[in-house]
Amino acid sequence: MRKKSPKSIREEKRVEPRATRFQNYRIEIKLVGTPIYQFKVNDVSIKGAGLLVSENSAFLKMIEVGQTIDANFISPQGSNPSGMYRVEIRHITRTDGVRYSGFRLVGILIRERLNQS
Repeated sequence: MRKKSPKSIREEKRVEPRATRFQNYRIEIKLVGTPIYQFKVNDVSIKGAGLLVSENSAFLKMIEVGQTIDANFISPQGSNPSGMYRVEIRHITRTDGVRYSGFRLVGILIRERLNQS
């Protein structure tokens, strides 16, 4: 029996397809008593996103898997998700590839859109 590669296992868990074609897609997160953190979105779907966070970022010490936070999606293309959402941290994964060496991939799941008044 052939073993599945880690990439194929990860793809099977995703419910929605992810898009990586966006440029300058960002997310802002403000935790109580901290500055606003802004991260590049590595990939995105209607239900979630992957954020690139430097391994040296203090932000990684303030979050944990299962935590729910509010996040502002900034989409220069105007595509969804865009605006304020409540999100859940689903995973924090080390990136071993050459392209993103020194970063962690923080996977988030969108729970709900927040009203902006």
